[in-house]
Amino acid sequence: MSRRFARASLVLTSCTALAVAGTLAGATSAQATYYSGGMPGRSFNVKTVGINDQWVKYFDTGRSNWNNAGAGAKIGRKSSAKASFTAARYSASWYGMYSPSGSRHINRIFKIQVNARTLDRDAGSKYDQWVRSTTTHELGHALSLDDNPNTSKASLMKHSRNRATVQKPLSYDISEVKRIYS
Repeated sequence: MSRRFARASLVLTSCTALAVAGTLAGATSAQATYYSGGMPGRSFNVKTVGINDQWVKYFDTGRSNWNNAGAGAKIGRKSSAKASFTAARYSASWYGMYSPSGSRHINRIFKIQVNARTLDRDAGSKYDQWVRSTTTHELGHALSLDDNPNTSKASLMKHSRNRATVQKPLSYDISEVKRIYS
């Protein structure tokens, strides 16, 4: 074998090995739903801030959706809680925003904001359903679920979900919360 051919063969083999290693390193696990911004446990309290009774009902529905889903969640509403839920007409384009702070196992808290402006703009006659879907979705982040899980199964956490019909955690979401906190 000529030196030129041997060198070209070595370069091709090295490139192939690097391509395979890069593919393996970039592969996502089958359990790609974990979000490190969640709470350390499935039981926590949240206070509602600056919202009217209708928005408190939306929040309570989101809590109830998780508490009754069979995922082991116990989300309470308490005025002295550090974590908060609020809603307003924000100029941003998002429907809901989950913002954690503090260290997960020491002093984790979060703030959930729901954007009534974009929900009103996009939901049409399904406003109540979209708000309930968004509220429950954002509480899913507090339960350590990430957006757009790498699964073909239906999930409350997918941005592509039908917000008019998917307002509660689905079986995939429930099993992932159980897995994360087991």
